[in-house]
Amino acid sequence: MRTVVITAAVALIVGCATPTTGVVPLSEGIGKITRQGGGFWVSTDSLKTAAILEADTHCKGMGKPLKLIHSKEIQAGGGRWPEAEILFKCE
Repeated sequence: MRTVVITAAVALIVGCATPTTGVVPLSEGIGKITRQGGGFWVSTDSLKTAAILEADTHCKGMGKPLKLIHSKEIQAGGGRWPEAEILFKCE
């Protein structure tokens, strides 16, 4: 019984996790970060905010300010979880 409870708790925690690509370098100094919610209840605004904070931390580590170039939010539906993607530069 204890194993079932532990397995259910781990599954619940993992199900709420927010997968991220991390910083993916593209051409001309542009970086991309994609974050996906772990359920339909996750707001795309929170995913976008988390991606921007991750990009800002990345740029600060280089001693440069963040310049947001583009953002895209995809709502949950049609068998997919909510998602947010940003393109940025550290300038």
